Amino acid sequence: MKKLMILIALGLFVAGGAFAQKNKRTSAYMYNKNKQYEKAMVAIDEAITHPKTEIDPKTWLYRGQIYFNIANDTSAAVRSLDPNAASTAVSAFEKCKELDVKGSYDGEIALYLLNLTNIFYQRGATSFQEQSWDNAIENFKQAFEISEIDGNFDTIAAFNVGMSAVLSDQPAIAAEYMKKCVDVGFNDSRVYMYYSRAEKQLGDTTMAFEILAQGREIFPQDNTLQLEEAQLYLETGTFDKLILSLKEAIAANPSNVTLYLVLGQTYENIDDTDNALEVYKQAIEIDPDYADAIFNIGAIYVNRASAQYTEANNLPFEEQKKYEIIKGEADANLNKALPFLEKSHEIDPDDQVIIGALKEAYANLKMNDKLKELMDK
Repeated sequence: MKKLMILIALGLFVAGGAFAQKNKRTSAYMYNKNKQYEKAMVAIDEAITHPKTEIDPKTWLYRGQIYFNIANDTSAAVRSLDPNAASTAVSAFEKCKELDVKGSYDGEIALYLLNLTNIFYQRGATSFQEQSWDNAIENFKQAFEISEIDGNFDTIAAFNVGMSAVLSDQPAIAAEYMKKCVDVGFNDSRVYMYYSRAEKQLGDTTMAFEILAQGREIFPQDNTLQLEEAQLYLETGTFDKLILSLKEAIAANPSNVTLYLVLGQTYENIDDTDNALEVYKQAIEIDPDYADAIFNIGAIYVNRASAQYTEANNLPFEEQKKYEIIKGEADANLNKALPFLEKSHEIDPDDQVIIGALKEAYANLKMNDKLKELMDK
């Protein structure tokens, strides 16, 4: 009889323990309903640690609701109860879904997760505007991860993580999230540009080229990707492919004078000044006041003349005839340079490099009146 009473007592003790934990959960629910969030937190945090209630999806639903209300409250004092309340709420709802095999709470959870996504988006946008990049990354990541709970993909959140990483010079994160966008076919050419740049920063130029090639195939008319590819060829010293890429870009955008400038500079880099001159002249046919191309034409002729003057001056005295020939060629190049240097000076009268080149040209060509006029300005 005593043994039976002991067993009954033990049974009551065990049942009483479970009942106490359910009371904790009920208390948490009531505290939450009455906006007594601090007490609700204590009660629900105890309920999730007990074996009987920690496996009940309702416990985690209540926890998610409590922490959501804290995160969403207009009072800073309430939000300060747990600055990470929004993240805690997400984890709680995720746990609830995992335990709720019948899907009884799916609809309710979906609404909460949507509201939590909005919270993280708002926080991310504020951090982005304030250039608080790490906080922006963290909040947009949270928004992205919420979408994954239901097997979805939030491309905007992923792109925002990637952009925040780009702007804060965190190439590993940028590459990871831009790749996510590429993998789902996000319809924005910038994804390929920033993904390529991130891989380049990480030291994988082969991958950077592959990404740009993929992007150009999808966006064949995108001038930005063409220029990005050209820049990468320039940085890696692949001048033959750079020239081909720029010619393709010019064919697609024949009025873009910047493309002609870059192509001309590329020719100069490989000492092909004849082709450089031709391309620069094409640029000023499109835009007669295109200062960079105008100056570069003048500079090529000046450099040719300078090399010829040096060659002539280094000749022995007895080669006077050869000296006169080479000096004549140098003078001819300076005369070719003059209209372009003078036009450059007209466009930018304060540029000291242009003024210096003009002074030297006038002096060498013995154009003393023009030299004096320039000196008197």
